[in-house]
Amino acid sequence: AGVPLRMGVHEFYQVNTPAAEVLYAKAREYAGLKPDDFLLDLYCGMGTIGLSMLADCKRLVGVEVVPQAVEGAKETAARLGLGADRADFRCQDAGAAAAQLAAEGARPDVIVVDPPRKGCDETTLSAVVQMSPRRVVYVSCNPSTAARDAAWLEEHGYHAEKVQPVDLFPRTRHCECVIALSKGKIDSKKVRVEFSLEGIDTSGLQKGATYPEIKARVLEQTGLKVSSLYISQVKQKCGLEVRENHHKAKSENTKQPQCPPEKEAAIRDA
Repeated sequence: AGVPLRMGVHEFYQVNTPAAEVLYAKAREYAGLKPDDFLLDLYCGMGTIGLSMLADCKRLVGVEVVPQAVEGAKETAARLGLGADRADFRCQDAGAAAAQLAAEGARPDVIVVDPPRKGCDETTLSAVVQMSPRRVVYVSCNPSTAARDAAWLEEHGYHAEKVQPVDLFPRTRHCECVIALSKGKIDSKKVRVEFSLEGIDTSGLQKGATYPEIKARVLEQTGLKVSSLYISQVKQKCGLEVRENHHKAKSENTKQPQCPPEKEAAIRDA
């Protein structure tokens, strides 16, 4: 698929290369990437799927738990002349990495998952939903666990639009499949809202309160001191935009404190 790979005998790879290219091409088609998009590739292996899509988007982050595969992905990216600002590969458990990225306020436009036969765990799926990509592309070697995970995503705001089986294992009962899921949309025909600004002074309106303004307001109203991290967490819960990697932990293993209920209530009021 246009990605030159170098691998040892222990790396996982699809041996049916022609069918694998069909699979990756279908995943790329379902992703529907745009030039400014941020692509997150979970369970990325040697980075083949994400790197084969990188020409369509601005930035790729790949996550894989096998160290040799991550090193292979980094070497391939280096041979392609890609810096970490364009293709960043991380050696982490997919669920833990997804949860960390979601907590940091990461907002990928498209997420690709290619899990093992057991499928995704709920931690991963919950983090995917929290990051709220417009599309999820699910690649699977086990259609039954893929159907289970697609049903979970369907219950949490995503709709399975298309499914394409690909026969990577001729003359066996096994096959791979690709599922395209998109974020649900409100039908505008069912919602009608009317309002008027006539007679209202709009001179004081602004785009939104800054972090220092929110801190000052909370302190004035309640006497509580709140951090930018807590404000960021509450904004995320409210569906408000948070800059990517805002107050990112210095260590990947650092557990971020969660906003206490009384401070969350004060931030919401502010």
